Amino acid sequence: MNASFRPQRGFTILEVLVAFMVAALLLTVILSTFTTGMSSLAKTDGLSVAALVAQSRLEELGVSVPLEEGITEGQDESAPDYRWRINVAPLAWDFAEPLKAAGGIVYRVDVTVTWPGTKRRGSFTLTSLRTVFPDEAAGQNGQGGNL
Repeated sequence: MNASFRPQRGFTILEVLVAFMVAALLLTVILSTFTTGMSSLAKTDGLSVAALVAQSRLEELGVSVPLEEGITEGQDESAPDYRWRINVAPLAWDFAEPLKAAGGIVYRVDVTVTWPGTKRRGSFTLTSLRTVFPDEAAGQNGQGGNL
């Protein structure tokens, strides 16, 4: 009897295990990249909504909301998770006294919007300067101008 020995063709168990390990590592990298991208997208979305809320509050100031020194807070109607805080204070600068003598004042307006985040609370601040001339403002329903 003539028995001939033929080598088997195919993969060994070790080769299959190495292939599974490489596939698992690649899948981990791909999923990690996807998760990071989704997290960045959520953060960017929150920041853009906060910027819109801050800008709308700043635009209302001196038009439908009187420009007065102090702090006001509230919650946005269109985005209930977003809370805003407006701080209006006189600007300390070199020409404050001459402007005050002329009947005007410059206010620094800080609008800060906060919202809940997945890992931490988000915050966005928009700052503007507004000039007010009380004599002229009385005839304009308390409106001030941008600097």
